[in-house]
Amino acid sequence: MAWARPRGQAWGNESQRAVLHAVAEDIAKRTQHKVVAIEALRSDGFLEFVAIAGDDAARDKMLGQASPLALDHIHDLGQEMDGWRHIPSERLDDVTRAFLDEYGHKPDVPASGLPNGWDPDDQLVRLLENKDGELRGLLYLDEPLSGLRPTPEVVAAINAEAGVLFEAIVSIVERELYGEQVRMVTQARRAIDTVRPGLGVADLMSELSRALGEALDVATVDVVVSGSVVPGLEDDRHRMGEVMRRQWERRGHVVVERERTWSMQEESVETPPSLTRLLDAHDLGSGLLVPIGAGEEYLGTLAMGRAADAPRWIASEINAATVVAADLARLLLEARLGERERALNAELRGVSDYRRDMVLTLAHELRNPVSVLFTHLELLGQVPQTDEAQESLDALVRATRRIEDMVEDLMALASVSDPERGTSMTEVDLSALVHECAEFLAPMATLSGVELRLAVADDLVLTGEPAALQRMVTNLLSNAFKYTEAGGRVSMDVARATADGGDGVRVTCADTGIGIPAHEVDKVFTPFFRSGSAEARRRPGTGLGLAIIERVVTAHHGTVRVTSDVGEGTTFTVWLPLAPPAEVG
Repeated sequence: MAWARPRGQAWGNESQRAVLHAVAEDIAKRTQHKVVAIEALRSDGFLEFVAIAGDDAARDKMLGQASPLALDHIHDLGQEMDGWRHIPSERLDDVTRAFLDEYGHKPDVPASGLPNGWDPDDQLVRLLENKDGELRGLLYLDEPLSGLRPTPEVVAAINAEAGVLFEAIVSIVERELYGEQVRMVTQARRAIDTVRPGLGVADLMSELSRALGEALDVATVDVVVSGSVVPGLEDDRHRMGEVMRRQWERRGHVVVERERTWSMQEESVETPPSLTRLLDAHDLGSGLLVPIGAGEEYLGTLAMGRAADAPRWIASEINAATVVAADLARLLLEARLGERERALNAELRGVSDYRRDMVLTLAHELRNPVSVLFTHLELLGQVPQTDEAQESLDALVRATRRIEDMVEDLMALASVSDPERGTSMTEVDLSALVHECAEFLAPMATLSGVELRLAVADDLVLTGEPAALQRMVTNLLSNAFKYTEAGGRVSMDVARATADGGDGVRVTCADTGIGIPAHEVDKVFTPFFRSGSAEARRRPGTGLGLAIIERVVTAHHGTVRVTSDVGEGTTFTVWLPLAPPAEVG
């Protein structure tokens, strides 16, 4: 069986290792053992020998080396002894011996030859756990000065003498696991918070690289989006992309050093020339590559470089970089979503502009032939006609009048739908405007046999576009007259009103007309919508009047609502602020 040896010397710094070495020497004295070794659990899930006291050969071979977290042989072969596991040499099988030959060290000493004597292949191991039962490391005692295998009495004495040091080791390992990680993550998140919101992907990556580079104790930081071209890595672009994609699938990382490159749970490889050249170009000694992703999707890479004379990357730094990469994934997804939204909005604006331009062009093109029609119809009207010919002539006049009305409505709809039409807002006396519109349309009400009632408060002045507001009031009244039978009534009330804490004016136009079916109420503001009822179809119209009203109200930051009962009438309620939001207060 072959095991992969992960990157060595990734745990802690020199001062932490020195402390643990001193602890190991103290444990050796207290427990009467020549050799004491400590393995610490790294954040990548491997065990690393971080302190070895009493055996120079073992220190040279194993210190800083890491091994897979394989504890089966300890549990299966070891004899439980008050928190310790004694593994007698005679219980070792071939697989376990091969594993120990790869990752352990057998002292070059003879067996003691004593009854119950210690064998060089014996192991006495303690699993170091925190208060929650989580593994933090392993403690090995070897070569007892007595030359004897442990007994329950000996183990009890060991625990009494050195028990407090076991807890000290756990504490040191946990501080390394979380202390440096918390510091680095905090610094990174403060830097991330300084980046302006709403940036596109390219600008966001550039700003994040700059901010993180200034905040973290590293030489370089680059946030690279998947598929981007990195200067110096053009030839290896595809290969490196696949490497980082695999690392994301494994939730791993890559450490690039001048001689060897390490990736999580894989054998180290000779550092590719392209990466060596990249280190040289930026005067770096090593680099850390952490994949950025979300779900199954690999999004990019957080690449950090360290100067040639800087220490190696340690496990807590790698773990912290992984946490930071998760934060970057969220920002990257938000930036991509923002770009897509802006692109969609631009596309929608383009469609809207095209539609508006098409409508304006169509309306302009219709004006000339409509004018020609009116001219010739007027000339024909001056010539005496037979009754049958006069009826046809009158029908042509009505049809031409409808086309003219549609052209005017199309022009009005295109105008009020254009947010960049450059119209100026000014103070509008809405009270006077409503009276003027009512006076202008009074003949229409008289011809229809409809009563018009007005209740308009005085001095209602708001900021708006006079022509658009006039069109809104005119359409409200003319629409009410159109759908109200002779003998009916149209009322318009205009008064001050507040809405959502804002001061404004409420315009209510109510009629006693034919009403709108309930299933059509939410469609009435759609351009060109005409009711399906036969009663409504008998009234001529373009289906644009209510759409114009809704666009005018929206442009003035107001609201419009409609309620209706078939056969009883319809009420439109418009609320307009006294001033646009930017001018309020």
